[in-house]
Amino acid sequence: MSQSGESKPTGHGSDRVAFLQAGGETGALIAQRDWSKSPIGPIEDWPQSLLTALSIVLHSPTPIVMLWGPQGVMLYNDAYSVFAGARHPELLGSNVLEGWPEVADFNAHVMEVGLAGGSLSYSNQELVLYRHGRAENVVMNLDYSPVFDEAGAPAGVIAVVVETTEQVRAETALKAERDRARSVLEGMTDGFMLLAHDFTILEINAEGVRVDGRPREAFIGQNHWEVWPDTYEMTLGRIYRQAMSERTAFAIENRYVFPDGRATWLDVRGNPVDEGLAVFFRDITERKLAEEHLRLMVHELNHRVKNSLATVQAISAQTLRGREVPVEVREALTSRLLALAKAHDVLTDARWAGARLEEIAAQAAEPYGVERFRIEGPGVILPPRAAIAMALAFHELATNAAKYGALSNESGEIQLGWRLEEAADPPKLQLSWRERGGPPVIPPTRKGFGSRLIQRGLAAEFVGEVRMDFPPSGLVCEMEVALPPPGADAWADWPER
Repeated sequence: MSQSGESKPTGHGSDRVAFLQAGGETGALIAQRDWSKSPIGPIEDWPQSLLTALSIVLHSPTPIVMLWGPQGVMLYNDAYSVFAGARHPELLGSNVLEGWPEVADFNAHVMEVGLAGGSLSYSNQELVLYRHGRAENVVMNLDYSPVFDEAGAPAGVIAVVVETTEQVRAETALKAERDRARSVLEGMTDGFMLLAHDFTILEINAEGVRVDGRPREAFIGQNHWEVWPDTYEMTLGRIYRQAMSERTAFAIENRYVFPDGRATWLDVRGNPVDEGLAVFFRDITERKLAEEHLRLMVHELNHRVKNSLATVQAISAQTLRGREVPVEVREALTSRLLALAKAHDVLTDARWAGARLEEIAAQAAEPYGVERFRIEGPGVILPPRAAIAMALAFHELATNAAKYGALSNESGEIQLGWRLEEAADPPKLQLSWRERGGPPVIPPTRKGFGSRLIQRGLAAEFVGEVRMDFPPSGLVCEMEVALPPPGADAWADWPER
């Protein structure tokens, strides 16, 4: 007992400090150190309030440091030693202002407030620390509370230190990513809407708001079927629900009448995502109107061209009706005009973007029975002018075969085939017309109009070569056609001759 009657520690091995042995690595360091020359004196003289607080600190899994006395002597646990980095273990027992000189002003304020009995709390506090010999920008949650001695006076400060650097960096990166995504979405010319699995609207971009006409607040957090109730029973609504339940993508055109009476065509595409369903939509109402206008123009053009062809047919028939004009001449001209009209029909169906070679070939074979023709070749689309020229060439070849060649008897046939040489520049089409089974062929002594049309007209039109041979087994016509490159304009990029 002391003269004052207070009990004193009986020694370093006293039961009062036995808790240090269970305090981890840092507790063992505290127990082994000679504290006699430190501001807080030998461990045997430490007050019970200090020991009690230290016991709590050492047994906590959270990084905690206690700053004891006016100098702020640092006592901490193993979790804080990890936070301290290379400064541990020299940091243990140092004065806080000297132990962390780079944040001395900050800690001086903490000590002032704590030793006055106050508390402090900082969320995601940014500081620069030198834990590993270099400057580090760190972010921490810091909570400071006073520690009272036996007399009830503030004797120290306990600091709970939770580093949030990685968390804040991750959140910052995520926010930046979201901001970039939002910037992209807001800059899109397509409307965008993100639906949760229960069809709550999670996001909508500026274009989506513009298309609908209501403010953004009318959508976010609302259920899709409440915002657009009439869509639930529409085809669009059924497709939305199917895409959500089966996790499948879709693309449709949908006509929708908005609450204000506007009728709009929307191109709608949806893709399942983790959150639910991402929906992209574009107002191409103008495109629909343009397509309708184009359809009407093409229809009018088709009508006028047909009328023109009919007029030409009528004029030619009237002109050639005289006895001095042979019947075969009249029939040849009429059939050529008919072939031209049929080629025109094929182009009209394709809106004059071009015509499929197999359709032109089938059209030429139809009057004679397709069973007499063996047509083989890959899909090829010819520009309009070339399609008409090819249709006329097939017509002349078929007419000639019907008069003198393989189609003039019951057993002959035509082999019409083609192949593409895509590696050539420009790509080339190799086409052959071969007649078999007809009467023996005798080479003509002169070239008629049909032959000149095929050899000269096609060669010029296709920027290629046309060869006609007359072996006894049947006529052979071979064509080499230069094609425009993929994606080229069917009119502008086809060579003029």
